[in-house]
Amino acid sequence: MKAVRYYGKQDVRVEEIDRPQLEPDEVMVKVSYAGICGSDLHIYRKGMFIVNIPETMGHELVGIVEKTGQNVQGFKVGDIVVADPRVPCGECSSCKKESYNTCQALGFIGEVSQGCFAEYIAVKQTKLLKVPDTDLIRQVALAEPLAVALHIGGIADFAEEDDIAVVGVGPIGLLTIVVARTLYKVKNITAIDVSAERLKLATKAGATAAWNSFDGQPGKEFGKIIEAAGAEITLNKSLDLLAVHGSLYVVSIFENNITIDPNVIVNKEIRVVGCNVYTTEELQKAAELIATRQVDVDFLITNEFSLDEGKKAFELLNSADKTVAKVLFKPS
Repeated sequence: MKAVRYYGKQDVRVEEIDRPQLEPDEVMVKVSYAGICGSDLHIYRKGMFIVNIPETMGHELVGIVEKTGQNVQGFKVGDIVVADPRVPCGECSSCKKESYNTCQALGFIGEVSQGCFAEYIAVKQTKLLKVPDTDLIRQVALAEPLAVALHIGGIADFAEEDDIAVVGVGPIGLLTIVVARTLYKVKNITAIDVSAERLKLATKAGATAAWNSFDGQPGKEFGKIIEAAGAEITLNKSLDLLAVHGSLYVVSIFENNITIDPNVIVNKEIRVVGCNVYTTEELQKAAELIATRQVDVDFLITNEFSLDEGKKAFELLNSADKTVAKVLFKPS
């Protein structure tokens, strides 16, 4: 089968590899669509997170059950499924509390084991979630990043009367706007990004204002800000934009060490809260919301590639072209 594999910084290759062997407690999934995540770009650019080289990349997927192991129950051939790609250690204090998203050694498929940028993947039945029958299989590929946005919404406890800003409107920022607007009915949402094209997408997602700089409205402050850009300047500017007693929710992965001014946090009595991935329940909910048309994510999908075009897809996402939002592989 074909697979997109990581060999080193900015070195991904399309190769023929063996289809995985099916263990008794595993399900063979034919991958319908697989999304390139921001963390895949961190791997591509910096070699972050990766354990094995070479490795088949990817952890966002939707697929169809092709075969089940002899001990598998609850799944049958033809089921639409998504995978919970998290690989917690099972031994740290977080795992002992069943807070697997805060596992101190949390990894993902595509980093610590074979990922989903391939025609087939074998998944433990305990890590597989069934999706309601739907004709929106392509959109369900965004269930994993939508689960991140649901997690942010839950931690931030969005309310209709909130006045929030989302800094960085890549896929996670855009989906956070969708969640805030659609599920929490937040009336005032400001999107902040340097890309005019992404700000247009933010408006489609439900943003009520769009700024291409942090000076979009001098003197304006926000009670809640979601930092989804992952740069020193965006984090510091976000702190500056917060109102007294405001809350900053940081969902970004930072490629480089950064410096902040803690006096801003002290003087305004700001809360800085981390938001790390999602729970199993949030991933299941995300898949159901998309499959049942309660949340529309189709507008985020801007590009679709075959596995043969794996190198081209990563080069595009790593380029200065900010018209790109969510990129999917269609293996078959």
